[in-house]
Parts: sequence; structure tokens; C-alpha cells
Amino acid sequence: MHRELRFVTLACVTLALAACADVAGVLAPIPVSDNHPGFDTAVYPGDAAMLAWRAPASPYEWVGYYLPAPCHHDVTWSGKRAWLTSIGWGTAVLYVGQQTWEGVAVGPQPAPAMQRATQSITCSRTLLSGAQGTIEGIDAAAKTANEGFPAGTTIYLDVEYMTTIPQAMRDYYRSWVAGVVADGRYVPGIYVHRSNAAAVHDDVLAELAAQHYTRTPRFWIAGGSGFSLDRFPTDVGHAFANMWQGKLDSSETRNGVTILVDESVSDGAP
Repeated sequence: MHRELRFVTLACVTLALAACADVAGVLAPIPVSDNHPGFDTAVYPGDAAMLAWRAPASPYEWVGYYLPAPCHHDVTWSGKRAWLTSIGWGTAVLYVGQQTWEGVAVGPQPAPAMQRATQSITCSRTLLSGAQGTIEGIDAAAKTANEGFPAGTTIYLDVEYMTTIPQAMRDYYRSWVAGVVADGRYVPGIYVHRSNAAAVHDDVLAELAAQHYTRTPRFWIAGGSGFSLDRFPTDVGHAFANMWQGKLDSSETRNGVTILVDESVSDGAP
């Protein structure tokens, strides 16, 4: 029993019923919302834009923070964590690992002057394997630490939509999770499409059980219908959803600044 409730119970011994109701009303816990809007966009919008979009100018409380990764070579988010935190933004750390497609990079790329060399990191479905997953899980943790994120932060492995999930991908994301766990500083999370979420969820829980890991991973689910910023993550159709990304490529203008964003809601700190 909460201490406040114990206090109310004891107070009722000496107070009149009406007074007890008043005490209980004063001490009742304040409801906590399970709806916290956020957005992500592949390339950093710039300091002025993030300043202009701070609440209440926009409804968003947090933003996806992209690490340089095998399938996301953009580095424009790098070095921005401390400043974003100082002006009130929450952050959800994203690592776009190997995918089932062919290709080198995902999404818009920065101008050459804004891009540092990441040529040693390759994006290719031919690299999908358990061994690569371990390497990149450790890499994700190291880069998260380099950005100054505190211990206990969740790192979301971005797993894009698949018509079927090949065994090589299953081996990859399970080993990526194990790599983050082995590092010991951060919590593995998964960004995954609604269609693939149940299977990936079961695989990740099985891997964490094998690692004797007791923390609950967070799942950021993409897709579904009926999304709006006042919905809850579980409205995507999965009870284990902690975040729901339900609107893509939304061009929005806030405080005179326009950004192309993907919209999400979270049940708490991402």
C-alpha cells in the first residue's frame, strides 16, 4: 500500500467521513499520461529549428536521435544530445542496422561538408548474421556512450518492414540485442513494423531470457491505422507497444519553421 493511502486510512480513525474524503482527494496520486508525442527525421533540422519547435510551439516532447550506423550514414545528429537536453527535448536513440534490402545508405544524406567518413560501415543484406549482430550491438553501445547518453538509456535497433523474416535477420537482431546486453551500459529496444512486431518481440524475449537479462525491452511499433497524437502506443494493436509511429513524412510548420517529420507517441520517456 502507498504511504499516502496508509496515511488516509489512519486519518479516517479520527476524522469525520467528510473530512476523510477531503484528505483522500488532496493526497490521491496525480494521474500520469501514457501519451507523449514525439517525432523523428533522418537529418538534423538545425539548432534554430529545434529551438523554434520546443513545446508549447509544437506538441512534441521528444525526438528520434540517429546514431551513425550501417544503414544511416548521416552524422548531423552527432554531438547534439547535450544541447537538445538543455532546451528541454527528450531523445529516443536510433541505430539503423543491417536490413533485408540491398544498398548502402537509407534516407536523405547530408551535404559532403556535413558528412564525416564512415566508409568502413557497410549496409548490405549479405552481412546479415549473428556475428555481425554482435559487432553492431557493441558498436551501438559505444556510439551511444560517445554521445554522452547516461547508463540505462534505451537504444532502438531499427528493423524495417519485411514481407518475411529470414533466419539471417533473426540471427542478426538477436545477436545485436545480446551485444548491447554484453556491453552492460544500455538497454536494447526495437523499432519494428506492426506486421513483423509479434515475431520479433518473441525472438527478443527469448534471447534476453537466454542471457538471464531481467530488464524489459521497449518496442517502438510502426504502421497501423487511425493514428493521431492523442492516441496511446498500444492502440497500434500490440499490448507490448511502448511507442507507436503512425504518420510518416508529415510536412509541418511550427513557429514559422517547416520540418518533414514522422510522428509517434510514447508511453513515457523514450
